Amino acid sequence: MSKTDLPFSSLAHRLLTDLAAGSCVAITGLSNSGKSTLMRALATQQAEQAYKAAGGRPAFMIYVDCNRAVAISAQAFYEVVLRSVVERLVEQVPSDLATVLRGYHQLITESESGFSASLSFNLALTDLCEQLDRCLCLLIDEFDEIYSSLDERALLNLRALRDRFSTQLTYATATLRNLPSLRGQTFEDEFAEMFSHSIYPMPLLDDDEAMRLLQSSDFSSLTPEREKICHHLSGGHPGILVATAQVLARLPKDWEGDEASIVHQDPQARAECMKIWSQLTSEEQDSLLALTLDVEAGLPGQQLRHLERLALLRQGKLFSPIFAEFVTRKARGPEVEAQGVFLDADSGDVWVDGIRIPVLTDLEFRLLSLLCDRLDKLTDKYHIVTSVWGENYLGEVDDARVEKLVSRLRSKIESDPANPRYLITQRGRGYKLLSIPRSY
Repeated sequence: MSKTDLPFSSLAHRLLTDLAAGSCVAITGLSNSGKSTLMRALATQQAEQAYKAAGGRPAFMIYVDCNRAVAISAQAFYEVVLRSVVERLVEQVPSDLATVLRGYHQLITESESGFSASLSFNLALTDLCEQLDRCLCLLIDEFDEIYSSLDERALLNLRALRDRFSTQLTYATATLRNLPSLRGQTFEDEFAEMFSHSIYPMPLLDDDEAMRLLQSSDFSSLTPEREKICHHLSGGHPGILVATAQVLARLPKDWEGDEASIVHQDPQARAECMKIWSQLTSEEQDSLLALTLDVEAGLPGQQLRHLERLALLRQGKLFSPIFAEFVTRKARGPEVEAQGVFLDADSGDVWVDGIRIPVLTDLEFRLLSLLCDRLDKLTDKYHIVTSVWGENYLGEVDDARVEKLVSRLRSKIESDPANPRYLITQRGRGYKLLSIPRSY
């Protein structure tokens, strides 16, 4: 089969080859690594044509977004799968089969027992496989949370359907980690076993793929030189690439400063790094910190290979200058004053009197950022609502909601929230973050 023009074309080629050969495939990758982009691309007409060219048989490639499930349960999983099937095939299968599928979907939706929902799902896929004149591939995206919650019987049913229709039915999954680890297992259950020979970690984008992504994202103001800078700084990570491009696209074309320093300061680029960091285990974080602090010492080969499979390293080094700077700041820690509230915008860490506090929510972080920018100055409700929620919320966020947010933030940065030393209230006027603690 010739290479496709799909995103991550080399990987897409291998996935379609395996699926056309009747194998189930599993894609793994950290946040914003392109899993969903790839899975959606596999459901296109171009991918179906490539599948047919590889296996000699046509197929329906059905994209299932588990984020559309209305709950985290087996019944909700059955519902979103069959809903996706009906949406995709309603105009392409005989009308009587479409009617039957809609009926099964309604039974699953209205079912008051797990048994009834499971039976309706099994009958629906059975009728579908028996009456289709082509293969059926379910592309199950964002599968992590639902897979972790499915009971063993539900997984065995999925395996049984696959075994019964082994020449017709295949599954492709996209998750952050390999399937056994999501369930805290050191061994593969009968469902995960189907994927054991076709597990593919998401790769970093090569030069051509990065350029295509930038062009498809409409960064027309970027010069070719800045496109190359974006790819270099991002290391080929799609999320960081887009965040970097957003920063550089705002710069005048004749701007001659240091692009890297501008990107390092951008909150969106830092947010992408934080997403990656938060999905790592403590052992993986420690390995990256150790590698950053002592590059010459390196890491044991097993740890290096593991981090490379996660697309965190390339040739033994951190994949992106942006992410490397983020990890370096984590390793060295901020220069924290012994007294006061300190927010490290790069790492997202907050320190109070030299002690790091628990992670803040997004709204809490935005509020603290605003108060830090206005240190020792009064900040009224208008500034808080427009900066934290946005101007569109001016008529919706009332005083009580602001007070609750302030109270939550105060509970995290104050040792005695009832007698705050830093985040104080001035009745009827607003709030103030003090640089020097108030004494009582």
